[in-house]
Amino acid sequence: MKKLVYLLLFICVVFKLPAQNKVVVEAIRSFSMFGPSMYYLEDTAVQSSIKSKLSVILNKNFNLLLSNQTLPIENYTSTEALKNNTIKFSIADTSTRHLFIEVYEYDPISFLTGSALEAPDSAIIAGASSIFQISCILTNGFQEIINNQSVFAAISNTETAGFGIRPKNIFLTKKSFASVVQVGLQMALNPDNETMVADIKTPAVYYADNFIMGHINNTSKIVVNTVKDTWGYTVEGNQELLRMGEQLFDEIWVKRKLVDSSASPLLLKKIKETGNTASSDFIYLRQECRDVYQDKNYTIKIATEIDPYSTASSKKELFSDFLSGEVHLMLEGKDTVAIFTINKNIGDPNKQVYLDKTTNGMDSSSMAKVSKKDFPFQVTYDYQITGKIRGERFTIQSFWNHEMKEIYLNNKLVGIVKGKTDPENFIIVNDASNASIMKELLLIAYNKFLL
Repeated sequence: MKKLVYLLLFICVVFKLPAQNKVVVEAIRSFSMFGPSMYYLEDTAVQSSIKSKLSVILNKNFNLLLSNQTLPIENYTSTEALKNNTIKFSIADTSTRHLFIEVYEYDPISFLTGSALEAPDSAIIAGASSIFQISCILTNGFQEIINNQSVFAAISNTETAGFGIRPKNIFLTKKSFASVVQVGLQMALNPDNETMVADIKTPAVYYADNFIMGHINNTSKIVVNTVKDTWGYTVEGNQELLRMGEQLFDEIWVKRKLVDSSASPLLLKKIKETGNTASSDFIYLRQECRDVYQDKNYTIKIATEIDPYSTASSKKELFSDFLSGEVHLMLEGKDTVAIFTINKNIGDPNKQVYLDKTTNGMDSSSMAKVSKKDFPFQVTYDYQITGKIRGERFTIQSFWNHEMKEIYLNNKLVGIVKGKTDPENFIIVNDASNASIMKELLLIAYNKFLL
């Protein structure tokens, strides 16, 4: 008899539970001042993760059942189009709730210009690379607002094991983007939330490519610590310290006269081949540098033509006409370590950077689209140095506005370096046994006259 009473009581309790109202996502409107990031919302995996998170949040905070629908993504590319869009309710049923979501990305400077945040929040935003706004309006079936909140995520990147070319206008990988939106939704759909600005650190994002990614899995990134013109790093437990010194010049041929009697026959031949011996001066641009721990002093000498009648607007332009041929030198003391030639603006049809795809810089499985169209970008080398160092052939190829450099030894890739004026980090490909020559090649690659 007791069992029957308990069963009847259980049935009564179940039937007295309030029925869950359904909630429909009417729109997820998005806009980015930077452009590409919002395309992540088109990704089915991102949509699925957002939908799952919404289902849990709405059930927990409002006892609502999320409608089983495709998320209505509206990605706007201009502020005017966004302003002209109005809120629309798709269902007239008064028992159905309605949710409107907005995801916007701002430039921090522009955002601060139009905001009135408290000092601590303003400081967080000022130090960020990007600002995400996640806004949620939840209404009942009579179009009365139940919840209306906006929160902001201040995005800044942290260094990871990733390596490659960093976009200037994308600050989140696909995975990080989904996480940021989920965190924003959790805050904006929490009636008890008191946080307006969240300081979020995310892993760095990189463009996809067809020539760097394949070398990352089998190596690790070496970080270079730069203090003024001194670079410190560690390779296989060995500490290295390289230093760039003064930039000077030595006269070779000035005012139609040979000044440097030690000039090689090849150098003199290249000077005469210019046909400008009567009008131009010819000098060595001289870069002093040093391997501190090995107590080695180096001099890099770049043979250059200077036209005193040039209309160039700056000294940098005047110093850009390097002589052709292997007339440029690296000396250790008085001994010649390397000879090389410098060529500019050499295209490579086999190497492409995909401006429509991002990765985490570690594995290809993180690759995601940020555009409907494909945007392969063919690599053109800012300069290409080829020559011989300690009896071995080498090539240094600088690209992406001097931010990336490839280093080859005997036609085999040995290193890829990131950094424009100084090396920031690099990977040694295949073999670290060439670390000694790698140091000398780094000094050649980053001598200040090549920028």
